[in-house]
Amino acid sequence: MDSKAYIFDIKRNTSEDGPGIRTTVFFKGCPLSCSWCQNPEGLAPGPSLSFRPELCDPDDCDRLCIKVCKTKALTLQDQLLRLDRERCDQCGRCATVCSRHALELVGQWLSVDELFYRVAIDKPFFDATGGGVTASGGECTMQMNFLHEFFKKLKAVGIRTAIETNGMFNFGRFERLLLPWLDLIYFDLKLIDEADSIRHTGHSNQPILDNLLRLTEGASVPVRVRIPLIPDITATDANLSGIAQFLRAHGITQISALPYNPLWQDKLQRFGIEAGYRRATFMNDAEIKHCLDCLHTS
Repeated sequence: MDSKAYIFDIKRNTSEDGPGIRTTVFFKGCPLSCSWCQNPEGLAPGPSLSFRPELCDPDDCDRLCIKVCKTKALTLQDQLLRLDRERCDQCGRCATVCSRHALELVGQWLSVDELFYRVAIDKPFFDATGGGVTASGGECTMQMNFLHEFFKKLKAVGIRTAIETNGMFNFGRFERLLLPWLDLIYFDLKLIDEADSIRHTGHSNQPILDNLLRLTEGASVPVRVRIPLIPDITATDANLSGIAQFLRAHGITQISALPYNPLWQDKLQRFGIEAGYRRATFMNDAEIKHCLDCLHTS
């Protein structure tokens, strides 16, 4: 059993991650590298250092961060703090001495018991609304052994469980470790063409499609397919029509679309990630309607 998992966020009172009031746990690490990732701080499996130089005040700082950095990744240039990410080993020493939160280490190791305690306090809200706990990410199935123990503990006290997954997992392990303890699966289907999948996510979509079919054809757990609408990538006529035809051919009717949200781009600079996709505006009503028409009329 994995005794601890690396968690980068726990959000309470969410309503978009399943029925009722939910608490969503975000696990770090993801096998895909989508250029539009909404949670770029969750891509790396370990700690991620957030650096916001605009919060660093040169007139009100003793520069302890520079003194404690053993790799010399932090330097002062023209009275401005600079971070060399190639030198940085994500140790977090600088974050512990930064009083202005310009440097923060995102993520923490939690045991099954620690995480259970943090989410179980919301059980009265779950019971009153039909809600529960949703595991998200990153890609939560990368920490499957931990999830197995965590979900067993939740189910033992009557807390409903759900996951949000990109479908890139070992089906045999998923079926054995997670499926018996799940009440709902949200399955993201991004791209139907394999070449497009490799180009935009870094991996073939074949394992994803295979896992989706095995889940929907043989599992007793409800599976809801979600299609992220990314203008010029997933939100194209060809891709949406292809997805619609694939789902219809296999009798999959539980689907929903997720309109593009550009707010993730503010995070990129904080984590030293180069933008691979640059649309900075929300989709308008006409764009969303056209996408929905493609999905329902193809």
